[in-house]
Amino acid sequence: MIIVFSLLRSIATVVLFFNPIYSTPLETAEYISSVDRNADSWESADFFESFGTELPIDMDRNLLYTERITGWTEIEVGDETYEGFSSMTFDQPFKGTILHMTWGQDIPDVKEKVVVLPTTKFSYDNIEDAYTVDYAGEVLNDQEANAYLSELASAGAAGYLITPYEDDPYETGFVFTSSYMKLDGTGVDLDTAEQLKDGEMIRVKPYREEIPYVEFVQQGKSEREIILMSRLDSSWHGAHYLSAVGPSTVLYHLMQVMNEEMPDYTIRYVFLNGNGDSREASDDFLERLGEQKEKVEAVVMLDILGTGDGPLYVRTKGMKSYPVLERAPFAELEVRSLASSPGDAYDEAGIPYLMLSDSLEGSWHVFTEKDTFERLSEDGVTGAVDWMHNWLTD
Repeated sequence: MIIVFSLLRSIATVVLFFNPIYSTPLETAEYISSVDRNADSWESADFFESFGTELPIDMDRNLLYTERITGWTEIEVGDETYEGFSSMTFDQPFKGTILHMTWGQDIPDVKEKVVVLPTTKFSYDNIEDAYTVDYAGEVLNDQEANAYLSELASAGAAGYLITPYEDDPYETGFVFTSSYMKLDGTGVDLDTAEQLKDGEMIRVKPYREEIPYVEFVQQGKSEREIILMSRLDSSWHGAHYLSAVGPSTVLYHLMQVMNEEMPDYTIRYVFLNGNGDSREASDDFLERLGEQKEKVEAVVMLDILGTGDGPLYVRTKGMKSYPVLERAPFAELEVRSLASSPGDAYDEAGIPYLMLSDSLEGSWHVFTEKDTFERLSEDGVTGAVDWMHNWLTD
């Protein structure tokens, strides 16, 4: 079976390598969106490792790797090890003694306890819509379960385990919790659930793995640098047309246009990877900059781009102004406030960080049913490419 899987992976790599991304922007976008770029997918690593190798450009291509936390967890009970899966990733292990409880019961002494609870009917019935974002930005969570888990956290519980739903014992336990939940936990299958005995010590830790992302470096007339980024990953939410496919298509075609130029600045084109918002690669890239960050004029994250909906605008943390924003063509753009993002770390490191977008409405539609391929346009992509080309060569 392992041999067959390896063969299929090798074939996939060859197909990706010899299947160049097409020449028009929408063909490029269509190709990118046809690949499952979710870091949990076996396609993702092959896609990133081969991305851009087909381009006839005179730039250094650097394949970089960083670590990500997966949804999979390792569970140790006594001398035995089991596997779990968490709907919300966590980065630190937790341990304690096992205590079975039911939802809503009066909370006993749970300090240093790992509480075992069953999948709720609400989470089971709504699993297909878990974490769906509505147009008001409201995320669908299991609110009653979240409230009870919060009470357990306040009472000092060490963590929680979710066992399968009683009417579907062949599935892994699941409850969709808020990203703000202060108590970590994981789901387990029936075989694991049957091994959990009250009073036994249990240790749960997240499983980590390496993922690739790609950087292209174009040497300029000076050592001063401009870093252009786009998210290229996806998630179970879908292809991320607005926040990943569109901007990555812009960056991909911008590299081809810029290949004929000798820019004043050295330009780094970075296609990020991660668990859906590319935070993992973004943080890793910042760390790699080290002392070189003093050379960085600006980091520009291509955000919602390629729709052609309206005029370009930028967002910065606290609507902060930078020298690059005071010069043309950025001086002509509206500056809006940027909420918490992976860019916070760059801001704290003293590196000018801004997001470039062309659709305010599109920012409301990310991860909703309106986040579709049809939202992208040929004119939207080429317009953004032309604008950035003019900026970088002026």
